Amino acid sequence: MARKFTTNSRLVNELFASYSNTFLALCELINNSIQAGAKHMYIDIDYSEEEIFSSRIINSLSIKDDGCGVHIDEIEYKLLDIGTTNKSGGKGVGRFGAFQLGKSVMIHTIGYSKEKEQYSEAIIPLDVSVFEKNINVTEIPINTQEKVLDGKKHQTFYKVTITDFYDDSVYETEKRKKVSEKL
Repeated sequence: MARKFTTNSRLVNELFASYSNTFLALCELINNSIQAGAKHMYIDIDYSEEEIFSSRIINSLSIKDDGCGVHIDEIEYKLLDIGTTNKSGGKGVGRFGAFQLGKSVMIHTIGYSKEKEQYSEAIIPLDVSVFEKNINVTEIPINTQEKVLDGKKHQTFYKVTITDFYDDSVYETEKRKKVSEKL
């Protein structure tokens, strides 16, 4: 009888927090931009206001690059296939390093397909809570927004926005998720 390996979301969630600190997780996201051929990278950090009492220092962090982006025909292979090796030397989990920083990740990308000679745009919301349910990862629904763009030339990009940063209660049990002073 032929059978397949599967993995549960608990194991995947542990892989997402595999960097020794949040600074290294951020460095991995920057490295992904470099590997995508980006010539420019923009990092935007929205800090919490000092007057507002909060254990979270950062409200959101986004990294946007002008690399090749991901066309909608490549989303499953390049973004949703965990552990894929579509880049030389890659492990296929780097994009999920964002979950070491915060619970919610939004990927927004415009990519180009040479075969179809078309641009597409995709917005992919991801939330760590779906990986904490200890279910088979193939059963996790991902509700993407996708569209083919009109025929004119568009600027390709890839943007990761991280929100809902972890608070002090998480740091006590998962020290790797504490925002590094280097960050």
